[in-house]
Amino acid sequence: MSVEFLRQVAATPLPHSFNAARDVDAIRILRQAGLVLALVDEPPEYGARVLAITEKGTSELLHYHYPEASKTRGTRSNWLQIATERARDAIRQGGRSDDH
Repeated sequence: MSVEFLRQVAATPLPHSFNAARDVDAIRILRQAGLVLALVDEPPEYGARVLAITEKGTSELLHYHYPEASKTRGTRSNWLQIATERARDAIRQGGRSDDH
């Protein structure tokens, strides 16, 4: 569940605030694992604000989201190339849905 929530956080513009109790709990877990930089209000009912995803968090995302990068056993540029290609595809598809 935590990695899936980390993917959701990564898909939102940061910094981003979360108010749902379940989200605040997930952010607490991610913060304790060192995957995000976040401020959790006390009491937690006031919410949490994710400021950034750490290098460790990015590494976890790449491990689960880009499994082909770990198979190539190459340099850092392998996963970067994969991420760049996916980003280009997403931008192209996003441009098609705009009605200008």
